[in-house]
Amino acid sequence: MSESCDRLPNEPDNSHNGLSVTDFTSPGVKASVRQAVELLPQEKRKLLFLAAGIQISLGLLDLIGIALVGLVAAVAVSGIGLDSAPAWVQNLLSKIGLDDLTVSQLTVVIAVSAVTILILKTILSAVMTRRVIHFLANRQRDVSVRLAQEFLNRPLVEVQRWTTSEAIYALGSGVGAATVSLLGSSITIASEIFLFSIIGITLLVYDPVLTLVAIGFFGIVVAGLGRTLNKWTERNARIITESSINTLTAVSEALSTYREATVLNRRDLYIGRYEGIVGNYATASATSAFIMEIPKYVLEAALYFGVLLLGVVQFLTKDWAAAAATTALFLAAGSRVIPALLRLQGATITIRNAAVQAQPTFFLADYLRGKGMNSSKPASERMTAQRIHEHIANGYPDFDATVVVTDVSMTYSDASEPALVDAHLLVNPGESVALVGSTGAGKSTLADVILGVMEPQSGTVTISGVSPREAINRWPGAIAYVPQAVALVEGTVRENVALGLPRDLIDDELVWDALNRAHLADFLSDSREGLDTKIGERGFRLSGGQRQRLGIARALYTRPKLLVLDEATSALDAETEQSIVQTLDELEGQVTTITVAHRLATVRRADQMLYLEGGRITARGTFDEVRAQVADFDRQAALLGL
Repeated sequence: MSESCDRLPNEPDNSHNGLSVTDFTSPGVKASVRQAVELLPQEKRKLLFLAAGIQISLGLLDLIGIALVGLVAAVAVSGIGLDSAPAWVQNLLSKIGLDDLTVSQLTVVIAVSAVTILILKTILSAVMTRRVIHFLANRQRDVSVRLAQEFLNRPLVEVQRWTTSEAIYALGSGVGAATVSLLGSSITIASEIFLFSIIGITLLVYDPVLTLVAIGFFGIVVAGLGRTLNKWTERNARIITESSINTLTAVSEALSTYREATVLNRRDLYIGRYEGIVGNYATASATSAFIMEIPKYVLEAALYFGVLLLGVVQFLTKDWAAAAATTALFLAAGSRVIPALLRLQGATITIRNAAVQAQPTFFLADYLRGKGMNSSKPASERMTAQRIHEHIANGYPDFDATVVVTDVSMTYSDASEPALVDAHLLVNPGESVALVGSTGAGKSTLADVILGVMEPQSGTVTISGVSPREAINRWPGAIAYVPQAVALVEGTVRENVALGLPRDLIDDELVWDALNRAHLADFLSDSREGLDTKIGERGFRLSGGQRQRLGIARALYTRPKLLVLDEATSALDAETEQSIVQTLDELEGQVTTITVAHRLATVRRADQMLYLEGGRITARGTFDEVRAQVADFDRQAALLGL
C-alpha cells in the first residue's frame, strides 16, 4: 500500500486522487442500509430478510400478552364487587370457554397465561437476537474477506489509491459497522415499529381518543429527542471514524520513521499529534456513550408522567372497573412500549453512527464493483498452502520461463509523461536480462508490468504463454521477486523465508539452501535459535544488509524458474554483493533472471541488456554493445572502471 510501497519519481501520488475515503459525505441512513444489503450475496440476503421477518413477527406475542394483562385487571376488579365486568370481557371469556370459572380461578388462569406469553416472547426474542447477531458476524467475516481478496487482486497502482490506514479501516472496522451495526440496528428498528403499529391499532380500536393522545404525547417526546440527537450523533460519528483512521496513520508513521524521528528529536511531535487524535477519539466515544443514555432518562420520565395523568383522568371520569381495565391495559402497553422505544432510539443512534462509519467500506466496495466485483457470485477459488507446497516440491515441470513483452505502453493517472512507450522484449528460458538507465526511466515499471502487479494501457505480456497473473496462479513459486526494500513480517527467520506457509509445510532443507545462497546461513548457524531466530517487527533486529539477504533467500526458497530483482543488491556491502552476483551466475542457464540495476557491476555479464530513457527502450544488446550505443552509459561505465 502507499505507505509501504516505493513510488517512482515519474509516478504521481495517487493515494488521494479524488478517492480518499475520509472525504466522503454520508448518503443517509436509508441509502446506507441498501448499500449494506448489497454487500451480501443473494442467498444471504434472503436469510437476512427471513430472520428479520421472524424477529418482527414476535411482536404479536407482546400484543396478546398486553391484552391478557388488561383482561386480568377487568376480571379482578369485577370480582371484588365494584362493578360487573365490561361486555367485551364477558364476550371474550365466553368465546374461549372460561365463563364458568370463578373470578379467582379466572384471574389466575389469565394472569399465568399473560406472564407465560410475555416471558416466551422475551426468550424467543433473546434467541433470535443471538442468532441474528451471529449471522451478521459471519457476514462481517465473509464480506471482509471478499473485499480483501478483490482489493489485493487489483493492480498495484489501484491499491496505492488508498493509504494503509484507510484500507485497514475499510476492510475491518468499516465492514463491522456496515453489517453487525447497520443491518442489526435495521432489524431492531423494523421489529419495534411493527410492535408499535399492532399495539397502536389495537388500542385505537379499544379507545381511539386516549390512544391518539398517548401517541401524540410520546410522538412529540420521541421527535424532540430525534431532532436533538440525530445531528449530534452524525457529527460525533464522523469524528470517531476519522480519528480511528488517523490513529492508525500516526502510529504507523511513528514506527516506520523511528530512527529518523529519534535522531532529529521529533518524537515529542508525534506524541503531541497522537495525543490530539486520541483525545478527540476519547471525547467523541464518551459523547456517544452519553447520547445512548439520554433516551432512557427522558422516556422513563415521560412514562411516569403519562401513567399518572392517565390514572387520574380515568378514575375521575369512568367507573372503577372500566378505569382499572383501561389503566392496566395502557400501563401494560407502556411497560412494553417504553423499553421498545428505548431500543428503537438506541438503534436509531447506532444506525446513524454506523451509516457514517461504514462509508469507507461502501466507497471501497463501489470502487471494486466498478472494476468487476460481483457480490452475488461466489468468490474465486483461493490458493492453498498445500497447493503451493506441492508445486515447490514438484519443481514446475510444465512451466516455460519465456517472457514476451509486446508493444507495452503505460501512463500513470495524472502523469504528464508516459512511464513506458511501446516496450517490447523477448527473454528465453535461462537467459539473464538487465534493465538499466537513469532514475525514472521506467525500469521498475517494466519489471512491475512483467510481474503482473501493474496492467499496461496497451500491449501484452506473457509468461509461459499466459498472462503474468495467470502464470502466478497456475505455477505458484515458479516466479519470484526481490524488491529494493524488503518487507519483513514479525516472526522467525523460517517464517520470513517461507512467507505465509504454515510450519508443517515448510521444508527446512529448502530454507537452509536458500539462506546459503543468500549468504546468511553462517550468521544463523552461530545463533542458538537458528531458523527460530526472531527478527522483530519489520526486522529491526537485523542490519540493512541482513534484511536484504533475507529477502533474497525468500525469493530463492521456492527454487523459481523466473527471478526478477529490483535493485536487490543496493543495500549490500561490496563483498556480499559479489557473493550474491556469484550465486546468480550459478543460476545461469537454470533460472531466467530479469534485474533492474544502477550498480552496473552486478549486471555486467547479463546475456541481454536494455537501456531505458523516458520510458523507451533506446538501446539493447550485450554490455559492450549498449556502451557503444549510449554515450551516457559508456561514461558511467568508464567512471566505474568497467
